[in-house]
Amino acid sequence: MMKKIIKLALIGNPNVGKTSLFNKLTGLNQKVGNYLGVTIDKKIGYFFYKKIYYQIMDLPGTYSIYPSSKDEEIVCRLLNDTKNVNDYPDKIIVVADSSNIKKSIFLLRQIQDLGFPVLFILNMIDEAKNKGIFINIKKLKKFLITEIISINARKGIGIEKVKNKINKINYQKKYNYFFFNPKLDYITAIKNVKSYYPINSYKAWYYLANNRIFFQKKDKILNKIKKKHNIISKRLQIKEILYRYKEISYIFSKTVSEFLSDKEKNYLNFQKKIDKYLLVHPLWGYLIFFFLLFIIFQSVFFLSENPKEFIEFFFYFFQKKLVTFYPGPLNHFFIQGILPGISTIITFIPQIFILLFFIILMEESGYMSRVIFLMDKIMRPFGLNGKSVVPLISSFSCSIPAIMASRNIENSRDRLITILVTPFMTCSAKLPIYTLIISLIIPDKKWYLIQLRGLVLMAMYLVGFFYALIISMIIHYFILKKDYKNYLIMEMPTYKYPIFINIWITLWINIKSFIFNTGKIILLVNVLIWVLGSFGPSKELSNKNSIFLEKIIKKKELPNSYLGLIGKKIEPFIQPLGYNWEIGIGLISSFIAREVFVSTMGSVYNIEKGNFLLKEKMKKKQFYNTKKPVYNIATGFSLLFFYAFSMQCMSTLYTVKKETKSWKWPIIQFFFMTILAYFSSFFIYQILKK
Repeated sequence: MMKKIIKLALIGNPNVGKTSLFNKLTGLNQKVGNYLGVTIDKKIGYFFYKKIYYQIMDLPGTYSIYPSSKDEEIVCRLLNDTKNVNDYPDKIIVVADSSNIKKSIFLLRQIQDLGFPVLFILNMIDEAKNKGIFINIKKLKKFLITEIISINARKGIGIEKVKNKINKINYQKKYNYFFFNPKLDYITAIKNVKSYYPINSYKAWYYLANNRIFFQKKDKILNKIKKKHNIISKRLQIKEILYRYKEISYIFSKTVSEFLSDKEKNYLNFQKKIDKYLLVHPLWGYLIFFFLLFIIFQSVFFLSENPKEFIEFFFYFFQKKLVTFYPGPLNHFFIQGILPGISTIITFIPQIFILLFFIILMEESGYMSRVIFLMDKIMRPFGLNGKSVVPLISSFSCSIPAIMASRNIENSRDRLITILVTPFMTCSAKLPIYTLIISLIIPDKKWYLIQLRGLVLMAMYLVGFFYALIISMIIHYFILKKDYKNYLIMEMPTYKYPIFINIWITLWINIKSFIFNTGKIILLVNVLIWVLGSFGPSKELSNKNSIFLEKIIKKKELPNSYLGLIGKKIEPFIQPLGYNWEIGIGLISSFIAREVFVSTMGSVYNIEKGNFLLKEKMKKKQFYNTKKPVYNIATGFSLLFFYAFSMQCMSTLYTVKKETKSWKWPIIQFFFMTILAYFSSFFIYQILKK
């Protein structure tokens, strides 16, 4: 027998605890997709209660059903698109912050007038009490004419009551009025709209008041009605807002009381004292933030080092055992083609886990909102907002979790710009290349405690950050022109003790997404690199009587492999940058991961274990025609800038595709960064060569 499925939509203002409730209701039984035709994440979860199977969707935060951003358009589109059988909800859950219910009641009233059965959730009721706010739920229920439950989603208090009430709420009894009752001046226009569309009176008003009718095919009907009755949509919206808030103010005065005890006053005063240093002070807020970042990234490097070494040792030990277990072609393919790919995927996990853990911890505690507010003014001139600072700085460790961290940016335009410029930042995978090249071309000179090589390394980090800001400014002013006026409007949450289960669920979803999405691409490319680097063409007689020669795939050394031949084919294109075919192989192989360049150079130059350092061999390497050193100042800086500006790796490129839900932006990003890297390296080499 097929289970009955009820579709729910979770709606509310930003930062009211929707995601915490979503996680408590669904646990790990959730997935991330995307809405039809847009690049915004769609979180869907499932739970089973009293023989009914529920599908619940966590929608982007919104203050109204009149959209002012693309995120809010998602909510409006979903509530009006009755033909969308997969997502159109049967019931709505509206979540409110108990300490600020006016804006949530406004949204609730609009959804009620659209005709949905609604459950109203008063979340964070304990925090409201700490602020001296007391809500008479019985009275409020009578005014709002809907079921109301008070909960604490972060702590899991009241979740069973929510499930029980969801099971019971049904469509409201039909009534002859709406909570918002338009004046008689618009009755004729509303009737005209209803004669063309099978909708109720409020939705007809909504069609007239909405500037963007994105839920209907564009036709001339509504425009004709608006012109006929001299209707300006914005005026209708303002009229509705004034009418609704007049009612809401009356309800608020009858159901909500505010009284602060000495304990509650001390609690609020303590938070204000902290915020004086974190938000108001012109210096301490930035110093504290950058100190915390220093702690986080030190932890990312130091805490991930031992797990990474353990993973590498485990795979090395496992590989040694497999070598003698079943010798042959399949064994060689598994050991050198499959196993390194799996190892690469798993070694990424400690960094991703630690970095995301700290980011989620800051969110759970309420500190991340302060950081966003603090950095917003600095980032605005570059087309970014305060939330962009976390992904940009996170990319010093790894661009993959950094790009994933951009999901916290609600505005889709700002999120896209952040994603596009994040790869310009210097990730830890570039560090082995930088240190190797710098040690080859920069003399080991010191002035007291200041090291010349250290200054050059720091300069490369600053170059990446500088170009990230410049490119974001170019995109901001010339490419992605603003569709909406974008302001950072946010409620500053109180400080909270982090709940581990909320952190764990979010971590698990992100890590699972990395393993099963980005991971499979890493594995595929690693196998491809192995095939191209292990085999090459040779000419042999197909039989004794044949006079024709054919190419037969045979095991080859790297210079004669397909990868080596590709390197020689691209050599004419990279010679103007100061590179030979061997460096070309390194550029190609490092597409899977930047640090692979170093190991590829080791293979190319046949380094002997323990006797010769890679940099010593590279110092002695000469061009075949000129007999001059390959790795001179010109070639070295050319390489440094090529890796500073080029797309970091295949996994980063695929992560961009995953986050933007399209290959359009990663393809543009790849070609733009490659062209920028090529010409930057070209000019630097031509200027510095002797």
